Amino acid sequence: MDTMTIIWIIVAIVVVLAVAALLIAASRKRNERRHREADSIRAKAQEQTSVVEKREALAEETAANARKAQAEAEAKAAEAKRLQVDAQTHQNTATTSRDDLKQEWKRADELDPEVKTRGAASNDARTTDARAADARTTDGGPANARTDGTSSTNTHGAHAKPTDTSST
Repeated sequence: MDTMTIIWIIVAIVVVLAVAALLIAASRKRNERRHREADSIRAKAQEQTSVVEKREALAEETAANARKAQAEAEAKAAEAKRLQVDAQTHQNTATTSRDDLKQEWKRADELDPEVKTRGAASNDARTTDARAADARTTDGGPANARTDGTSSTNTHGAHAKPTDTSST
């Protein structure tokens, strides 16, 4: 081999090593740039993590409030249903009591000798007069009116009946 060939081989090796060094340097530079870019993305993601966590906390709080409101609504519905049952029970009791009271007035009128001695025409007039007087002296006005046009209080007998002021 002559010297010129050896020089060309050495130059070629130096060039190949230089190109390899440049490629390695470029690769490292590219990796370093990508690493910095990845760090930047991580920093941005870290900043957004707190925002996302706040949003998640707000979503969980809102869901908890919704569950609480739903539970309260269900409790209110149950309370309303219970009150409706209580109201119906009280209404049935009041109706039964009213019927019992009517029977007592009727029984008293049947037992009273003065009520029996009067004629049917005077009995009807007496009952009408007593109803009108009772309606004036007790709260037998529209608040106690029945759907059939009669008053729910003071409708039997010639005697003034006590007004029941207790609630049932």
